[in-house]
Amino acid sequence: MSASFRALCDDYVRRLGGTARTIEDVSAMMASSTGTDQEKKTCLDVALRKAVFRKVEGSDEDLRRYIDLAFQCTQTGRSSSTTPFFVLGDVFDCLTLERCENVFGYVEDKSGQFVKEPTGNRNMLLRLCNDLIRRCSKSINNHFCGRIQIILAKIFPITERSGLNLQSQFNVENVTEYSSTHDEDVAMETDSKEISFMFYKTLWSMQDYFRSPNQISNDANWKKMEDTVNEICRIFENYKHEGSEQVAKEEAYFAKFLTSERLLTLQILDSNFRRHILVQILTLFQYLTGDVKFRPNKLVLSEPRKFWIRDTTNNIYSILSDTPPDGPSFVKHIKSVLKYEEKWSMWKNDGCPSLTKASDKTKQQQQQQQKPVRRTVRPMDLSSDKFDLGNSTLTDLWNICPDNLAACQDSNRNFTPDTYKFFEECIEQLEPDSGVEKQYYLTNDTAFVWRSLRLLAQQSIPYFQHIQNTKNLTLTDNLQNIVGIIGKEHKKESGMECN
Repeated sequence: MSASFRALCDDYVRRLGGTARTIEDVSAMMASSTGTDQEKKTCLDVALRKAVFRKVEGSDEDLRRYIDLAFQCTQTGRSSSTTPFFVLGDVFDCLTLERCENVFGYVEDKSGQFVKEPTGNRNMLLRLCNDLIRRCSKSINNHFCGRIQIILAKIFPITERSGLNLQSQFNVENVTEYSSTHDEDVAMETDSKEISFMFYKTLWSMQDYFRSPNQISNDANWKKMEDTVNEICRIFENYKHEGSEQVAKEEAYFAKFLTSERLLTLQILDSNFRRHILVQILTLFQYLTGDVKFRPNKLVLSEPRKFWIRDTTNNIYSILSDTPPDGPSFVKHIKSVLKYEEKWSMWKNDGCPSLTKASDKTKQQQQQQQKPVRRTVRPMDLSSDKFDLGNSTLTDLWNICPDNLAACQDSNRNFTPDTYKFFEECIEQLEPDSGVEKQYYLTNDTAFVWRSLRLLAQQSIPYFQHIQNTKNLTLTDNLQNIVGIIGKEHKKESGMECN
């Protein structure tokens, strides 16, 4: 870094940390400084990030104004498009969670603007939001986590693959800890011997199957899970909730229930707790019986097991219906939620097709199902050069070209895409400043790799031979190298400077 460049950056940092607070001040600052436009732009990118460390000592409102100033600099072309997101990330890294909640209001206010941002910038926002969620406590900061998730749902479309859990993976790290030894000082507040320490362990051991359902493929684990569910349903039936239907409808949220042995008797009689456990069992049953693409092949249910799940499901709905307040209404809503979950799973099994295309396809199927109109077939006049197919549209199409073979070989019927246009999005992802993580590259999609190889073999034989010459690399790495070469060649052809 040259001395003049460093001096210009220091000058920008000093002004941004002091008097330059509006876009007009920044414009005047850049106009009064010396250097090329590119040097000024680069200096402003560096200065905006350095001045953050002076601003974090001020009020949250000043920070929000400074972040807004960074976005205004980008919108007016005075700084790079990624700079405001780097500034936003630096701000969140320097603040406590309490202050982050206040400053995050700026992101909520500008959510409509973020929707229009390029994919690389939105991925940077996704990354910093995920970093915030990792810092949050699941029990203390759940409201802030919800705000972050809502913003991500607004900014990214429902078909965003990074939020779909396509391979049906489970959070196996979500372990529920409970006592494995009985505390002699704990006295159960009930005269029944059924609600004992053994039932306490039985109840909370069920959480392990919710955490990792695939372990049920083992016959021993299935038998243990079946006995556990039967015992829970039996206890819940014998100790029904005797509360009034007129219980006040208060909002209740529990990220995790307490697992103390002392609370067992009270929890069994608590409506929220009973519903929490029983709905978890229903969700597990839906996974076991539903059509899930990435479920292990060995997890196949026999007919007796299917019958047991069906009977147990009906029994659980009966228990929930008898649980006040508004038991029947609660059962109705749970059935509706599970039905939508089943449709969501089917949509993911189909590869998450575009919802708009699915709507058009549905209309097309409805049109095809309409009863066709019967028409009288007229005999074809073979002596005529024009063939009559019985429909004016088909007749016109058939007779456009006398030679059908020549029509098939016409250049207008070549639907193979241009090589650069096909790889354009992939080239943008591989750019160093794109902000796209490797796991979201298109080259990781097996279908995209297959189409790419077909295109290269048909139109770009030298690129295809490059794969044969580098057999020591994986197919994904080979394709990324080829895409990089295509991008560089296109820049050269366009007269752009290629580093």
